[in-house]
Amino acid sequence: MPELPEVDHARVLIQKNLVHKRVLSVDCALDDNKVIRGCDPKDVNKELKGLQVRYVKRKGKYLYMKLDGGLDNHSTTTTTTTKYVLVHFGMTGSFVVKGIKPASYKSFTVDEDTWPPRFCKVRISFTDGTQLAFLDARRFGRFVVSQEDPEATPPISELGPDALLDLPDEKQLREMLLRRKRAKVKAVLLDQGFVSGIGNWVGDEVLYQSALHPEQPCESLTEAQVSALHGAISSVLGVATEVEAESSKFPPRWLFHYRWTGKKRARIEGVGEVKFLTVGGRTTAFVPAVHRKTSV
Repeated sequence: MPELPEVDHARVLIQKNLVHKRVLSVDCALDDNKVIRGCDPKDVNKELKGLQVRYVKRKGKYLYMKLDGGLDNHSTTTTTTTKYVLVHFGMTGSFVVKGIKPASYKSFTVDEDTWPPRFCKVRISFTDGTQLAFLDARRFGRFVVSQEDPEATPPISELGPDALLDLPDEKQLREMLLRRKRAKVKAVLLDQGFVSGIGNWVGDEVLYQSALHPEQPCESLTEAQVSALHGAISSVLGVATEVEAESSKFPPRWLFHYRWTGKKRARIEGVGEVKFLTVGGRTTAFVPAVHRKTSV
């Protein structure tokens, strides 16, 4: 599942290639109103045609764009039509710009050989010839067209602070964790209402780097442990977004490189064996030699 670093890569892709460009047409999978929301798929072209991408933002694992009429050829003022597109990638969603190598994912493959790519749900063509495709093989993603500002409405308004852009300081983070009492720390990190953007692989990585057992109760965490966790969240997300979620550029000692084994045991040389358990309903990779439960 794409997590904060992968979604931020999509934000950068759109920022670099689409902001200030005008929509020429939109082609949708007309039979897919599971992925395409907010209006009937056949009406998306009517809703977005002629509008200009004003900005793209991200919060947690959501990405959203504002589009409006922009400046026309005979006026110095913008038209009043404003639309927003809110996107969640689900398990296998991604954005691809024609002619630009797509992002790579450990858990699924993005079609690079055809255009529009396989599993394309929405293809937006712009007046300068640029094309953007939204793909989703397993159809758990969402592409929502709306007149409502996403920042003021659910699900964005219900998210916790962004784990990269607005991470609470160490004191605040410890207070937030202590309020979760005996909840397991991995499960709490996955709660998007706690902080937003941390998913399964990021959660495993930050716990590995802070040497916290994923089942450690939140109320038992010491100041030193929370400090280590805070530093690991900042470091992991900082590094992963800096390299635009290209996992081949992640540090070689990261747990990330050893966790995609289908629950088969792996070993990090000089560190220890990687094992798996289920926490918060998600498969969790951990290294017993590193992740030690402390007394509670």
